Amino acid sequence: MDKARFGVVIASALCALAACGGAKQTGPAATAGGGVAKAEAGCGASSAVVPIGSPSGSSTVALARVSGRRVAFVADEDAKAILTVDLDTREQLAQTSLGARPGQLLVTKDGRVLATVREGSKVLSLAATSATAPLATRCEATTPVEPIAIALTPDDGTMLVASGWGAALSAFDAATLTPRWTAPLSREPRSVVVSDDGTTAFVSHAVGSQVSTVDIREGNWRAVSTIPLRGLQPSTLDLLEQEHATPASSEPSTKAHARAVMAMRAERDKGRPSCQGFTLAKAKVVPGRVFAPEVFVDPGNLDERPDGYGDVHQDTEVPNVAVLDEGTKTPLLTSVALDAMGRSSRQRKMASADPRTTRPECLLPRAAAIDTTTRSLLVTCFGIDAVVAYDAESPAPFRAEKRRWTVGSGPSGVAIDEEKHRGVVWSQFDRTVTTFPIGGREMVDERTAPTTVARTALPPLKDKLPAEYALGRVLFHAAGDLRLSGDGRACASCHPDGRDDGITWATPEGPRRSIMLAGKVTATPPYSWNGTEHTIANHLSSTFDRLSGNGLHGIELDALVTFVSQMPPPPARTIDAAERAKVERGRQVFASNETKCASCHAGSDMTDGRNHEVASKHKADRATAFNTPSLRFVGGTGPYFHDGRYASLKELLDATDGTMGKTKHLAAADRDALEAFLRTL
Repeated sequence: MDKARFGVVIASALCALAACGGAKQTGPAATAGGGVAKAEAGCGASSAVVPIGSPSGSSTVALARVSGRRVAFVADEDAKAILTVDLDTREQLAQTSLGARPGQLLVTKDGRVLATVREGSKVLSLAATSATAPLATRCEATTPVEPIAIALTPDDGTMLVASGWGAALSAFDAATLTPRWTAPLSREPRSVVVSDDGTTAFVSHAVGSQVSTVDIREGNWRAVSTIPLRGLQPSTLDLLEQEHATPASSEPSTKAHARAVMAMRAERDKGRPSCQGFTLAKAKVVPGRVFAPEVFVDPGNLDERPDGYGDVHQDTEVPNVAVLDEGTKTPLLTSVALDAMGRSSRQRKMASADPRTTRPECLLPRAAAIDTTTRSLLVTCFGIDAVVAYDAESPAPFRAEKRRWTVGSGPSGVAIDEEKHRGVVWSQFDRTVTTFPIGGREMVDERTAPTTVARTALPPLKDKLPAEYALGRVLFHAAGDLRLSGDGRACASCHPDGRDDGITWATPEGPRRSIMLAGKVTATPPYSWNGTEHTIANHLSSTFDRLSGNGLHGIELDALVTFVSQMPPPPARTIDAAERAKVERGRQVFASNETKCASCHAGSDMTDGRNHEVASKHKADRATAFNTPSLRFVGGTGPYFHDGRYASLKELLDATDGTMGKTKHLAAADRDALEAFLRTL
């Protein structure tokens, strides 16, 4: 982000924010002014809402016509409410308070507004009687922890909900919200879309280099598989292309062919890892394709000790858009291709471009939608506060950028107003709604043919955000700011949503796994795996130095410390009656003298704040002793140990007997109980 643009964002943040189980029928819904909106009777009650367009999934902004007015429904996490905004007059018409942070919204064909509530772990079905009245809650259903994204099957019969911290995909009857099934998934699912034929759900993950697929046909939901989304080198691409081009029947030996295929796929799975999988998009005008914006990551050689986190002189993070084939459930190879130096072809081209015209990269993609008229994929980008349009018909959309629009800070959602052919963006950080005309089939560069962008600031928050917190949030997501890093990384690059990227980085001290920050840092000094930093400010300054950043000072450093210290933790996990006894047994095992787990993981934050030698030295490590990590939220993170050597809690408990507590002697039931207890922390 250039210095002038950054100054505008900071001013905006300071001025706008500092100034400002099963389905059940529900009671009244509170309004913003403390009044009460009477709930409609039953899930099937009528609504005055008519959807605009047919998005493939939910977003933080959804469009509709209500009582003759064209409106945007906005999920405002700071207000803990859904806002109703007139798109033509640019005024806020109503506010529906939820009492907890909303996730995303989706308007159904029959006029219901579906909304997830992240802290409340529920999904709501709401109705509107007019554009100026708060939405009324028809009914609600309990979901796994932290529901975020929603999608409907093509027949509108089934509603799917992806839960981030709960790591699950749940299905409900779309009309009644009656629960049907829940499929466990990998970490941090954030978006869901459904295939054109209605048989498969595609689910993106903020971390883990993958998209999950779930067969959602009756009785088949346990069939969960994954699609690797890794950057592939030319040598790997050649092998995989040979595999696709050579029928197995032409091989002299079926076993030999199978071994060759396995070797090729193993090489593929070792490709450049990726993260930032916050969104997916699809549309029938580009049939059979699912678009997955992501970022390739080069963590460096873990057997070496570079100057920074990864090799900061290379492209440690490279933006990309993977294109998935619905039928084969594989990515188009050209969409995940890297050049011989491990960079995307477009990044290589830009490396030699005139720096005065080089555009900042989209390293924090957050929302996406497809414009059916121009067949363009529109992606919102945190940090650079832009919407980027790519050619959705290209086999490698990232190399076919068509246009950009500058929007408000923190663009968390995008929708297409198909009737007026314009984009609508909700920017959470400065609480603005931006609209812009999308243009014709052949888009032009906005720098030579600027378009009209209308940005509307909404009324100030009733409960104002502290100015330092608001500024710190902007800084945390500031991609391309040379004060933070020399290679474009933002704090949110390694800590998406304040959590962790699941990646182990080569560092000057040896391999180090990213740690979760949200809800953890204030009570757990010292900081860093080496336990050498005793304040967050000092640790941040050391991090900037290792990222080749120029550093922050004064109010900006204080603001970033404030945000990191106060960013909201994930919602608490619920323990059902069937698990309660098992978890209690695990608590007893953890605290026992037999296992000695609590001898180091002590207190409310489960760390003694000391360094210990537990025979975990990696060959690239300088030190032999490491700081005891807090076990808070340990069940939702991983991989484990300072170098990420253990993929799961079970693997860690099985492998560390005698060096870090004693667990090998435990009966299988007690070990399972111990793991169940750890997942509740």
